Amino acid sequence: MNKLERTTFEINRELEFFTEKELEMQIGHSKDWWPVALLKELIDNSLDACEVGNISPEIIVRIDDNYFSVQDNGPGISKETIEKSLNYLKRVSDKAYYVSPTRGQVGNALKCVWAAPFVLDGENGKIEVWSRGLHHIVNIGIDRIAQKPSIDYQYEEDSFKNGTLFKIYLDNDTTNYLNSLITQYKIEEFDDEQCEYCDVQIMTAKTLIESYSVFNPHAAFKLYFNEEYDDEKIIHREIIYRPTNPKWKKWRPDNPTPPHWYTVETLRELVAAYINNDEKNNGHAKTVREFVSEFKGISGTAKQKRALDMFGVFFPTISYLHDLINEEKNDIDLNILKELLAVMKTVSTGPKPSMLGVIGKEHLSQWMVKYANVSEESIKYVKTKGNDGLPFIIEVAFGVREKDDAGRINIVGLNFTPTLRQPIQMLQEVMGKMRFDKDDPITLIVHITKPRFEYVDRGKTRLNI
Repeated sequence: MNKLERTTFEINRELEFFTEKELEMQIGHSKDWWPVALLKELIDNSLDACEVGNISPEIIVRIDDNYFSVQDNGPGISKETIEKSLNYLKRVSDKAYYVSPTRGQVGNALKCVWAAPFVLDGENGKIEVWSRGLHHIVNIGIDRIAQKPSIDYQYEEDSFKNGTLFKIYLDNDTTNYLNSLITQYKIEEFDDEQCEYCDVQIMTAKTLIESYSVFNPHAAFKLYFNEEYDDEKIIHREIIYRPTNPKWKKWRPDNPTPPHWYTVETLRELVAAYINNDEKNNGHAKTVREFVSEFKGISGTAKQKRALDMFGVFFPTISYLHDLINEEKNDIDLNILKELLAVMKTVSTGPKPSMLGVIGKEHLSQWMVKYANVSEESIKYVKTKGNDGLPFIIEVAFGVREKDDAGRINIVGLNFTPTLRQPIQMLQEVMGKMRFDKDDPITLIVHITKPRFEYVDRGKTRLNI
């Protein structure tokens, strides 16, 4: 009998984002959910950018026959960031190694944004971006023989100056799915190995943006879309969600992070990333003092001097971050780093949980009355603050809807962004015990903010809590 002599093929990892299976793992949702997941990631990035620029966010979402777009009034995305995100040999993130409560869960959001339209279409994908006086055009395909993405990236000068506008081209069926108006938050139950009561919350553009307005009292959202009337007439519609408190504050993405939020292991990841970055860019080697000065509570020269004096008693020869490397192990010396972290914590004070940001009963009540038709008298609100190694705030709001047949609304948010799926098994089990059935006319809103969540999947859709 003839035997197959198997050939060992080399597989280019640049194509990882360009298969349905891999992209599902990156995004954390099946293919049907990608348009909403991409919309969510772009809104997350827009909100973060506005807050970094100390700008009250105004987010505009448009959905047309063959595209959807997200526009903000932030400082704008740079050409360099776009170019770096198009390199599929490298993962690019300004959030990966910092312990800080930020939005955005995919972690490689722009790489998914470029790849998903191609995978959805099967032949080509197109995205346009306007920002900082430039119009960027990205056309995506793949070279199957060379086993790498085929990226046609061009840019030209444009009059667009303020903010960023992303335009994602998709087929009509996909945009119709985003465009369909669901008057309530529908819940689809499914079987799961870990939780037999788990639900999937079906989101459209409308329900997603409504959910954003729940968790962001300072932001304005506008949604433009087409609605079919009597199966023939198309009506152009606009929905505006106005901010209830434009001056509301939360922990900003650019706030210095406190050393108290780090473990030795997470600090090692950050130090190693800095050293690697310095070596790759042949840049200035970061000193220990420069590193220490980046943390909250140690920006002053007196605090820096005190920290370095205390650290220098034990390790007088260490001046640069690369001095923390144990040459024998070719790794960061944890014993030395443990002492540095202890010193940093000693000279600074960990922030209280309230500094993370509180949405508050007033805003949540206003939202439930206006958008969920909840009886104001029925509203209950509970806020819990604590520290389980990291500070956290849990806010829960509950109310009964005016119409008996209105159905259940269940919205969960993490760090001021809505989740597309129910990420907390315990919450689902509690709802089951309380007999909060999907047909019950109630609204339940749960929000948790914390510097770092532990997820059990790569797509970051389920929490270990």
